[in-house]
Amino acid sequence: MNENTFPSNNYKVDMQNIQIQTYGQRLYKDQSFYEYLLEFLLVFISKKGTKTNISEEGFSFPIHLANEKLAYNLVPNMGLKRFIFLNRSEPDKRFKVDTEALEDHRAHMKKRINVSNNTINEDFIVDVLQDLLYGFNAIIGKRSWFAQALLPVAPELIFCEAIGSKKTREILTYEPGAKDVDYSFEFNGRYFMARGGEVYYLHVLQGLVEKGEYKDELERHLKTLINSVPQLSKISEFIQGTWEDYHYSGDNQKEIQKTMEWIPDNYKERSSFTIIELKNLLSSLINPLEMIDLLGSLIILQIMRMMSLQASKLLKNEDDLVWIIDLTDDPTGQVRKIAASQYSKVEEDVFRAVHTADIDSYIAASSKLKDKPREMVEPKLYEDASKDTNRLIRKLGKDIGFIVPPKGANMRFSLNEELVKLLVITLIEPGERILLNTFLEKCYDHFKMIIGPKQAKVFWEENKDVDVSPFNKNLDKFQQMLKDCGFLRDLSDATSIVENPFKG
Repeated sequence: MNENTFPSNNYKVDMQNIQIQTYGQRLYKDQSFYEYLLEFLLVFISKKGTKTNISEEGFSFPIHLANEKLAYNLVPNMGLKRFIFLNRSEPDKRFKVDTEALEDHRAHMKKRINVSNNTINEDFIVDVLQDLLYGFNAIIGKRSWFAQALLPVAPELIFCEAIGSKKTREILTYEPGAKDVDYSFEFNGRYFMARGGEVYYLHVLQGLVEKGEYKDELERHLKTLINSVPQLSKISEFIQGTWEDYHYSGDNQKEIQKTMEWIPDNYKERSSFTIIELKNLLSSLINPLEMIDLLGSLIILQIMRMMSLQASKLLKNEDDLVWIIDLTDDPTGQVRKIAASQYSKVEEDVFRAVHTADIDSYIAASSKLKDKPREMVEPKLYEDASKDTNRLIRKLGKDIGFIVPPKGANMRFSLNEELVKLLVITLIEPGERILLNTFLEKCYDHFKMIIGPKQAKVFWEENKDVDVSPFNKNLDKFQQMLKDCGFLRDLSDATSIVENPFKG
């Protein structure tokens, strides 16, 4: 058994690339903001178990299976996905087989629609349904229709990855009932749903092993969030059901099985914080669409903290890679300089940590690399590792506005109003209030964020010559941001409280 992984299930860790060995399987440069969230929720809603025994229903965290290699089964809903995205995708990325399938699908849908108003025809109704669902788009860009995604406002709208080969789809002929119309896609390529959401799911499961009392509450809140617009579930079931009744003659969809891998056992040192933060967010009364964005940002923030923790453990850093927050307006100020310097250290150490991995075993296990001179392959391996480690931290941080500026030098950690709101909601229970100093301590304990002089002094306690007074202006700016967002109340000149106003 490998005791350094979760689950501890005899994984051959040293046969993986060095960034996977370091941070788990896997965090990947090409996975986008929403794809971390969508993949996590996809695992959550799917049936789960072991590869040979899918015994757990969806919408669950099966802590009794925490020592198993987990698998999950899902249905791709390609008829629904085609209906929503195909006509809005770029013309050169539509294939004849899918165009004909959609035409057939729409024709059959129109037969199932009864219109009492003579001024409205069935085509209009079908177009309205397509426009309605497309309005919840999350990932579009220049992707083909089968690689696009929606916001998770209904379980049926959380699609798995599906990659279609141009070479394959160009030669397919459409026939009703032909399974390859929906199933000649690559469902396990992991190009976009690249396991980052699985890493986060395993981390939450890891936390619930220790804090099992929160299991039912988290499951209930996540289920409520995902079912926040039940009317969309009804519409989605009608569209997909019509396709299955016609195309498959009522047969059930074939399920796709995916397996999860492992994460470092060290992540458990922050897993209890993760559970509390997640519970506080999900139990606050917030608009579902806003909640979805906040949850996505929280996942990114927690993953960045997990990576910083792991780097500290492997490099034996005592400071646990603190995040110094710069909120000042002075480009030449002391806080700005310290924050930029510390951010560089975070990136450097997150990359340095991969040098503790077993590169020789990985090269020996690779059929493509084992016969090549090490001096030839090593630079490329470390370059690839950089993309999935320090440059991944940079990309994720900039995606949520936590790392500034978006372009240019002097990168550093900072906070915008959305992140301030996220910190308040996740660190303070719904409807509760705490002293400002207590809140600053929570920011440090949970995320190792240094904002004010008190936490700065604790961090530099061994260096008595460090002047932490510049952090007073930093704290003043933070207090003003809290006030502007409606979270801070001054009780006196010396006492302020921070409140999470979103009651549970």
